[in-house]
Formats: sequence, C-alpha cells, structure tokens
Amino acid sequence: MAQKQYSVRLFIDADLINDSGVVLDRAQAHYVSTVMRKQVGETLVLFNGRDGEWLGHLQEIKKNHALVHITELLRPQVEEADIQLFFAPVKKIQTSLIIQKATELGVKEIIPVQTIRTNADRMKAEKLQLQAIEAAEQSERLTVPIIQEIQKLDQVLKNLEDDRALVFCHERYDGKDAVSVLGSVKGITKWAVLVGPEGGFTDEERKRIMSCDQAHTLSLGPRILRAETAVIAALTLLQALQGDWRSAIN
Repeated sequence: MAQKQYSVRLFIDADLINDSGVVLDRAQAHYVSTVMRKQVGETLVLFNGRDGEWLGHLQEIKKNHALVHITELLRPQVEEADIQLFFAPVKKIQTSLIIQKATELGVKEIIPVQTIRTNADRMKAEKLQLQAIEAAEQSERLTVPIIQEIQKLDQVLKNLEDDRALVFCHERYDGKDAVSVLGSVKGITKWAVLVGPEGGFTDEERKRIMSCDQAHTLSLGPRILRAETAVIAALTLLQALQGDWRSAIN
C-alpha cells in the first residue's frame, strides 16, 4: 500500500514521542500558517533524524511559534546508506544544487574540500545546512546530512577510515568503466565519493588520491561533466550498484 502523502513535512531537533507536544520556531510557524495556510486541528509530519517520522496535529498557532501534538508513528527510524561526499565548492548556484541533489540521493555527510583550484570564498556551511534540511523535508528521507566546514584535500585523505571505499571521479581516466569498477567491490558498506573543482585536480593531486589504498578510480563517461553533474552521476551509480536503491527494490 502506498504511503499517504502530507502537504507539510518539517525537520525539528526536538525529541518526538507519542502523545507529546513540540514547538515549531518562528520561521516554521510562518511557513505552516502563512505559506501553507494550515489551521488549528490540521495535520503535518515531523522528523528529527533519530526517532522516525511522526504525524502531528496543530494545537496552537501564534506569530512566533506553533504547538504540535504528536499522535502517530508513520515510519520508524531505519539505517541509511553510509555515503560521504567530498566536493570542491564551485559557483554559488551550482554548490546549492550539489547540496540539494546529494541530500536527495541519500548522502550521510558532506565535506567541502579545498583543492589547488577551489574557490572557497563562496561556501557558508550554515546556509548549506539549511538547504540540506529543505531537501530532506521534500525528499521524504528520515535524516539530514551533516555539512562540515571546508577541509584541505590532504587532511580529508588522511582522515579517511581504512574500511571506507573512496570513489574517485577522474575526468580523464581511461581505465575500466564505472559499472565494472563499482560492481567489483565486495564487502564494503562505507563509501565516499570525491569530485573535483572547475578545471579539475592537478596531476599531483590525482597521484595523491590514486595512491590511497581505499581509492577506486573511475570515469563518468566520454564527456567532461560539470562538477554538479558529476556529483549526481557518481551518486546515482553508487546507490544503484552498492547503495540503498537495491534494498528498496528487493
């Protein structure tokens, strides 16, 4: 049976417990009452990334807050794919698109990376986190990815866990195709995808990345993709071949 859809779905940091009350902040109250025209007694859906997804009823709507009564568990919290995204920030609009699509595609953690050709001045982690929340609300996922502050490429590679496979998207790689590379990896449940900046990685950076024991280098096809397109393509391949798309189908 298809899950019933609700017009308002919000992320909230408060604990979600049956027959309890939670308070929406001013921005959420404005959205619920003014934008979505919800009234006292109507329903909405809440999630916090820990307690699953819950149905609530509006009990009170004020200018600065709204009170919601939690009444029913709609979906329990489940384990999601453990995927990190390492990306070099690009132009503002494209970076926002990367955050949105990575959230929709199930990424658990997003780490902006400082490379030699990265323009890092255009990245504000707090604003990107808000964009991730909006995308999680829309896409009906049960968690919101964590957006980290920008880190240098060497530091990201140094901190990579031994049991996490690194998918390196090399724009001019002439090795095996992406499906063969990803399909051949066995026994891995933790992944990271690395996508470079406008202009790509330098030769020295490529050698450093490919020297990592966890690295699996692949090409995303015969064309040179923009950074945001490469992110979408790589995450789609990974989710289809190794991620939670397979479990959803099965």
